Amino acid sequence: MFKRLIVMLLLLALWPSLSYSAEVMTVPEGWITPVRGYFLTDQAGRDVLSALQSRRQESEAWQAAYLDLREEFVTSNEEMQRRLHDIETALNLERQAWRSEIRRARAQNMMWLVVAAGAGYAIGR
Repeated sequence: MFKRLIVMLLLLALWPSLSYSAEVMTVPEGWITPVRGYFLTDQAGRDVLSALQSRRQESEAWQAAYLDLREEFVTSNEEMQRRLHDIETALNLERQAWRSEIRRARAQNMMWLVVAAGAGYAIGR
């Protein structure tokens, strides 16, 4: 929910800048403009184009890094789920062993109690 709020705030902050669009043109030196807009020299146009290309490459690199990180996260999450399942299985097996051991010990104790009670009864008679 917090991420959605941040995204909405960022979109609201960017809204005014998205509504203004101007045409970028290259014009000869000394030209007088009849309309509003951004006018660049040839060198400035090349610089803007170069900046846009480097920005695209940077964006693609970030996307590739994000996808690699996501893949690593998914793999790590699957590994952790497998380990947790193995731990739960081992814990359940250990509990079953303890229960069977307790049952066996109770049965032996009951047998010795019956033997002792029988011996005590036989001696006391």
